[in-house]
Amino acid sequence: MRTILLAWLCVAAPLLAQADGLAPFVAEYEVRYGSMAVGSSRTELGHGTVPGHWFIETRSNASGFARLITSGTLVQRSDFELTGAEIRPLRYRFDDGSRRAAEDVMLDFDWSAGRVRGSAEGDPVDLAIEAGLQDAASIQALVQARVASGAEPGDVAMIEKDFVKYYRYERVSAQPLRTALGELDTILYRSTRIGRERETLLWLAPALGWVTVQAEQRRNGKRTFQTRIRSYLPGA
Repeated sequence: MRTILLAWLCVAAPLLAQADGLAPFVAEYEVRYGSMAVGSSRTELGHGTVPGHWFIETRSNASGFARLITSGTLVQRSDFELTGAEIRPLRYRFDDGSRRAAEDVMLDFDWSAGRVRGSAEGDPVDLAIEAGLQDAASIQALVQARVASGAEPGDVAMIEKDFVKYYRYERVSAQPLRTALGELDTILYRSTRIGRERETLLWLAPALGWVTVQAEQRRNGKRTFQTRIRSYLPGA
């Protein structure tokens, strides 16, 4: 169950934007594994305390039988700065919802020194920052900023724990989709980790500013989990 919620945190936070930049919001989702409802997720994008700074935070909770496996709230947050359609993460935190701090991740980005430092599940992290590097939460804001600007997301480098992964985002097709918010026209995107078979499908709704209204993760063509939007509230 922890793996399911963690997968949702990493790849399917909402992608919301406007033509003139990011827009604050709160969105809630139902999380399903196969045909079973196993939890819920709440994502907030908002302004930071410094002009040009933003944060994106996702909280996920198990429900039903899944609470027997994990009962805590998984929290993932990135604080970042936005320049045009480009994003530089500044601080990343992940709390797995347990009392074991050794399972948490804390990363701080020092762009002037070109290093990202911190700890991941009890191990120290000290890596060089490569061009365009994102964390597991800021990558969502980066994709939304690029889509809002009319560009394709393309290839993105993302640090996870103490190593870097590379993801490719590709537009698939336009599709109508029934949701809890009504029927919406959507654009389907596919996200894959370069060199791996697992893929994530994202249905983005242009009428809602490119918010993700549904997401699925698939391995070898079989769906492992799905998230579907339940509510959406634009922020100030």
